[in-house]
Amino acid sequence: MKMVHIPYFKQVVLMSTVCDSCGYRSNEVKTGGEVPEQGRKITLQVKSEVDLARDLLKSESCALACPELQLRVEPGTMGGRFTTVEGILTNIRKDLRGQAFGLEDGDAEIPEGAGDSMPTESKRSWEDFFKQLTDAIENRKPFTLVLEDPMASSYVQSLTAPEKDPQIEIEDYDRTEEEEEHLGLKDMKTENYQEDGEAEKEN
Repeated sequence: MKMVHIPYFKQVVLMSTVCDSCGYRSNEVKTGGEVPEQGRKITLQVKSEVDLARDLLKSESCALACPELQLRVEPGTMGGRFTTVEGILTNIRKDLRGQAFGLEDGDAEIPEGAGDSMPTESKRSWEDFFKQLTDAIENRKPFTLVLEDPMASSYVQSLTAPEKDPQIEIEDYDRTEEEEEHLGLKDMKTENYQEDGEAEKEN
């Protein structure tokens, strides 16, 4: 476990687990601090290798989308990740290829006959999807990356900080009731809790 300070953002906890017996590895990131009043949506225009190398923090509560690639990852799917734009897309490709074609290693070559049980149209759709995703990872296709985090705990590196980065748009928004419910915030008292605690002690 290691504390890391991300410039112009906050401190996060990096946790790494390695099993000497089975070789299992896990890397996860946790963010802390008080609950923000609003969620945050970050939109990055990815146009070059420099953009693919930007640091990126995706929290557990964050949804990730790339409209041009027809890609959306729901909150909680990948846990918290601190990597790069290229790194997060490579992880997504690996996970999805493994699931789609039944591979233990999603980075391995797809063997002859894998996916033959799929309907032809479904298999073709997956192949087209992975081609577009690979083109994006290898800087052959510009795309838009959107992080939508109701806890405002996700981050994309600015190349012009503290000045505004022309390729990043940040929008704070009010959480929906569904998001508040899912995050367990509707039953959480965040105001005047100290006064309530003192009142309970007096009683």
